[in-house]
Amino acid sequence: MNPETHLKTKILIVGKGVSGLLLSYLLEKKGIECILLNKEVTASATILAETIPPSTLSLLKDIDMLTLFEKCATKTYGYQSIWNGIFKNEDFFSHNPFKYGLKLNKRKVIFELEKKVASRIINYNQLKNITSKTSEVTTIIKSNNTKYVIESSLIIDATGRNRAVLNSLNTPIISHDNNIAFIGYLPKTKTSLKYGFFTETFENGWGTISDLNETTRIMTLYSSKNDAFHKKLKVFSNWDEILINTQVLKKHLPPGDFKVIGRLANSSIPQKIVGKNWLSVGDAAMAFDPISSHGISNAIYCAIKASNSINDFITKNNLTSFNKYQETIIKIFNQYYQIKERLYS
Repeated sequence: MNPETHLKTKILIVGKGVSGLLLSYLLEKKGIECILLNKEVTASATILAETIPPSTLSLLKDIDMLTLFEKCATKTYGYQSIWNGIFKNEDFFSHNPFKYGLKLNKRKVIFELEKKVASRIINYNQLKNITSKTSEVTTIIKSNNTKYVIESSLIIDATGRNRAVLNSLNTPIISHDNNIAFIGYLPKTKTSLKYGFFTETFENGWGTISDLNETTRIMTLYSSKNDAFHKKLKVFSNWDEILINTQVLKKHLPPGDFKVIGRLANSSIPQKIVGKNWLSVGDAAMAFDPISSHGISNAIYCAIKASNSINDFITKNNLTSFNKYQETIIKIFNQYYQIKERLYS
């Protein structure tokens, strides 16, 4: 018979990414106890070249996290693109107070954040069940040969697009498109990138090329699952033909064959972002098409806003702050999606 461990905490955060770790850190500073759950995975996570813009640096400074993030990043000073034949060079030099952005090493950020967090972190293999009652949530997980039964006042979904908590609570997810990304890790060509990043459209889709480190670049091509064309993107040998009419992307295709990794890249949002005793943050709360380049910024923003709402919930039993948090997330998502639709059209 497997041993069973019972635990109790104010806040249970499911997901040990940027949003989950940062939220735990911010709640600890407010004196609110947490436990973090981290899903163990056998396959290594896809490494992406994550970028945050100057506006996000102000948020990090406000919560005394700017130094940590800069330690795990290189500075970037803008971006370039060719969208439907129109070239754009956008630099950050006119931004205030920060005139640069950060190209992050996400794994290093998570490693450094984990060192800052005092909360207990439990690795688990399987999320067995979540039962939501009026005043508490009971979560059952399996970790190797141990069964954990955890009672909390509030459970947080910080599991990204997987939305493990929301799915367990049968919360419907609204997907606004069926965009999909195909990622290749390529050796650097001699052609340089001014800001280490470039976006360009091609027939039936668009793509990015981004410096990952001194020897490697990431090329990502995007299309829709609604279009049969996306099947061609799965095979790297097709990329020469697909990018034949591009001005920049084709220059970064090296000879040879490379593995292509497929990932969801859709715009989606839960039907409800909060409940009486649960709340979602980061990509679990609102997932953007990567064209926005705001994935990490979203994680940071949500963690800050959620920590304030949770503090009101715990100290004042005030659900109004939850409603305001949800209204803010929905408003941001709708504004983003209107811009995205205009851009795609």
